[in-house]
Amino acid sequence: MRLPTLLLLALPLAGAETSFEAKWKRAVRPDVEGTLSVRDNGIRFQPSKETKQALEWSFEDVQHFDRASPSELAIQSYSDSMLRLGLDRWYRFVLVDSTFSDELHAGVVNRIGRPATDRVAREPVDAEVAIPAKNVRLLHGSEGVLYFTPEWVIYTTERRGHSRAWRLDRDVEAVWSSDPYRLEVHVLGGSEAFARQTDIYRFSLKRRLDRTYYDELRIRLHSLRNSR
Repeated sequence: MRLPTLLLLALPLAGAETSFEAKWKRAVRPDVEGTLSVRDNGIRFQPSKETKQALEWSFEDVQHFDRASPSELAIQSYSDSMLRLGLDRWYRFVLVDSTFSDELHAGVVNRIGRPATDRVAREPVDAEVAIPAKNVRLLHGSEGVLYFTPEWVIYTTERRGHSRAWRLDRDVEAVWSSDPYRLEVHVLGGSEAFARQTDIYRFSLKRRLDRTYYDELRIRLHSLRNSR
């Protein structure tokens, strides 16, 4: 995924509609086949069977958008989950023989106007710093490369679902380093909790983090937070 400044502007989507053959993946009940459409005013899933009701969200009704892979995406709504008391409901879709492009993803997230999750990340063309790193998790961490650009923090790895692309002015709340070989990235994610907290991604760095660059990054983030 290329992440130049042009991509940040995103597509206006005005008057446009992009449709995909898709499956609504449900945890307990059978999957539902249908058509997933991105319109200028929101997202709609129309089941193939006329007996089933369509799902539809305006962009402001999407609490969080997660592109899990080029062909998988999830929408966190504001509707209560009937099976998980107190938590908001997620809707997960798999595209059939199609991919959700970088340009379309950028346009949708721009219209939603909230932090988002993007697990489809590749080496950027404008990296200021690149550091081999391990994403430390309680179970099943991953090894890859952390990239820092003027507008993004990007982690790429071969491990499925572990790559991330975070925009500094939208997704990243803070960074923290206890020593030159440790870094935390605090992200405004789609965590499901009564008291919403930032998601914390912890990295063990294989090369020393330049402290001058780290200080500059914190100053940049502080300025961006104040302008939100």
